[in-house]
Amino acid sequence: MNKNWRACICLALCLALTLALAGCGAAPSAAAPEPAAPAAEPAAPAPEPEPTVEPESETYVFTDSTGREVELPRNITRVASGGPLANIMIYAVKPEVIVGWSSSPSKLAQKYIGEAYWDLPEYGKFYDNAEDFNREALMASAPEVIIDVGEWDEEYKADLDTLQEQLGIPVILVEANLEQNPAAYRTIGSLLGEPARGEALASYCETVLADAKEKAASIPEAKRKTVYYGEKDTGLSTILSGTIHSQIYELVGAKIVVEAGNAQVQQGGGTISMEQLLAWDPDVIMFAQGSIYATVAEDTSWAALNAIKNDTYYEIPTEPYNWLGRPPGPNRMISVRWLGNLLYPEVFDYDIEKEVKDFFSLFYRYELTDAEVQSLLGNSTLKAAALQPAA
Repeated sequence: MNKNWRACICLALCLALTLALAGCGAAPSAAAPEPAAPAAEPAAPAPEPEPTVEPESETYVFTDSTGREVELPRNITRVASGGPLANIMIYAVKPEVIVGWSSSPSKLAQKYIGEAYWDLPEYGKFYDNAEDFNREALMASAPEVIIDVGEWDEEYKADLDTLQEQLGIPVILVEANLEQNPAAYRTIGSLLGEPARGEALASYCETVLADAKEKAASIPEAKRKTVYYGEKDTGLSTILSGTIHSQIYELVGAKIVVEAGNAQVQQGGGTISMEQLLAWDPDVIMFAQGSIYATVAEDTSWAALNAIKNDTYYEIPTEPYNWLGRPPGPNRMISVRWLGNLLYPEVFDYDIEKEVKDFFSLFYRYELTDAEVQSLLGNSTLKAAALQPAA
């Protein structure tokens, strides 16, 4: 073999060896990375334990107007009335809870009281050591609570405790005079589960009282009318100024002529003489029904009074109860507007017939007819209107 051929073979072998060594030294290709495992979800928190709800007690402690703490049912369904004012106010709020009256509705009142309530047990008043209190009748009616409404003193507060202990029945008092009527209605509404009804009655009372005070304040002292109130068969039994029975007169800007110092004072009023009445000679005389309104003009002594001469004497409406008192209850609210309009029509400028209808609808749920309104006002407002000179 010649030298050139051998040189070619050596060159080829060197080249092959170089390629082989290069292939052996190459790094293997990297494998694709495995995907990372997802992070573990945090464990859900353990549920909070349900709070333990104690069942609502069936009773609660009520503090009445005397400050006495009395345990009462939360849901009162049976109530005995403790007196004349309680009769009227409980009936106005929720009549269906009444199981007995201190005094049953009179024939006159029955017209405005649902027939289902006429013959409920009657057990008399349990205060003032009343002899007509029928404990057995009260117990037989099985009330859950006895509610009285009115004023109180420490002696009466002690009597309530004694009666409650003797009967084993809760006894409470809700204080109510003219200014407290709104609060009393709210309290009774809350007690009997009728807060909206209590609020409606309370709001009416507040509106009437505020309006009367504003109007009466505009009447000059010199123009305020003097008034005498007469009752019973002589007309000489009366009320005293500055007492619960004179509140409405004074609220509308009138002056009751009888004071404690010039009358023979009796419970709830007093007695005067005809000579005293002639000396006072009041501008207006108001007679209770059953008194001498119908015949007073024929009596020569009474006829000497200017109120009789001028025909400014009137008879107080009494349905379903006396509008000016006895008992001094809710009817006094319509009497504020009625009496103000009667004495000072230019100041208390109301459509009094509409006012009377609205009152009876709200408080007694009774819709008066026009004829019934005319009958109620025939000896007062409508009599006065008939005497007015034609425009």
